[in-house]
Amino acid sequence: MANVRGPRPSVRRLLMATTNSILLYGAEVWAEAMEVKKYRKQITAVQRRGALRVACSYRTVSGEVVMIIAGVIPVDLLAIKRKRIYERRNEANKVTIATEERDRTMRKWQERWNECHQAKWTKTMI
Repeated sequence: MANVRGPRPSVRRLLMATTNSILLYGAEVWAEAMEVKKYRKQITAVQRRGALRVACSYRTVSGEVVMIIAGVIPVDLLAIKRKRIYERRNEANKVTIATEERDRTMRKWQERWNECHQAKWTKTMI
């Protein structure tokens, strides 16, 4: 996919959502593997390429920054979220569970962004 021109932003987001769905297939089973840095890095590299296209960014943009700009939650956090929702599936209100887990995932992503030391200038600009 081209960096400039190419598909409309809505099509780019749709392709990214499709990629995330494929990446997260069976995440309830393999989410613990995201604790291993090597596996987390491999799967994040795939997601990063898609996020670069959604944000129309160049490959020199760091992974953390491009995820923020594209509005794409890192796949390792999404996998853990799905696993937690699956583990809580027998609780009463599924909508509340999903909302709580989404909030928890967003807090974790914010913590990760605050701890990121690579993108200091970008943090200042955002």
